[in-house]
Amino acid sequence: MADSAAVIGFPRWTDRITFAQPAGSTSSATYPVTNLGSLPLAQVWRSASADAADTQFTATLDRARGVRLLALVGHNISLLGKIRVRLYSDTDLTALLYDSGWIDAWPVVYTPDQLEWEDDNWWSGQYADLEITGYRWTRPLWLDAQVLARGIKVEVDDTTNSAGYIECGMFEVSQGWQVGINFSYGAQYGFRFRSQSVEAIGGAKYFERRDKPRVFKGQISYLEREEAMAKAFEHQRQMDIDTPFLWMPDPTSTTNLLREVFLARNVDPGLMAYSTFNRDQVPLAFEEVM
Repeated sequence: MADSAAVIGFPRWTDRITFAQPAGSTSSATYPVTNLGSLPLAQVWRSASADAADTQFTATLDRARGVRLLALVGHNISLLGKIRVRLYSDTDLTALLYDSGWIDAWPVVYTPDQLEWEDDNWWSGQYADLEITGYRWTRPLWLDAQVLARGIKVEVDDTTNSAGYIECGMFEVSQGWQVGINFSYGAQYGFRFRSQSVEAIGGAKYFERRDKPRVFKGQISYLEREEAMAKAFEHQRQMDIDTPFLWMPDPTSTTNLLREVFLARNVDPGLMAYSTFNRDQVPLAFEEVM
């Protein structure tokens, strides 16, 4: 299996998690930490302050489950912010299985040749402040291997956040299915534009800008039949068009990680097909959850 093969956040464990905060850590009364497990994304968890003591939470799974794909969805962490994610085999968070260490909440998205020397972000390679305005950002984490976890602790270090708090729409957790054969060339990606325009009698146009979901449409042409049935068929059956999941087209991507990964829902993709002996064709059609 190629490491760059796409990943679908299935099976999904977010709805089997109890969210809380450690002793001494406080949330806004209006936006409790329990909001991390449910939609809509606008119904966020918000820390009481930007102090490190408040910008942390724990996630306890209903039982030990295989975890490899996680994400902070719709966060407001600043470009200077860092995150740390630790996974444990127990609910007391004493038996450590995985530690990400302190990592950038905003990975590099530009190579040096894509920026001018005069650009504010030439040294960092990150987005500039103006580029991240007005968008729900997702920070994914794809582990090197699956971890059988029962508890998770997430910390954010962003004490200078201009908002004075940290917020996040959802903390998504799943096992993650990395497809055995990647989607075929010709797959399409981009946006479904929702902005509205009105044209005046004189020809002038007026616009109402609206958020636009990212979309992906393609197919896996020759997936082994047992995998097609156990994974793709079950994904469509269990998730339907209402349940969200993470979509990661290339887990090895560095500069395009933030551009490509999003919380998705299925859009009716059409039917699977028998491609050849022991191989099936699997259609994929996803749209970002707004």
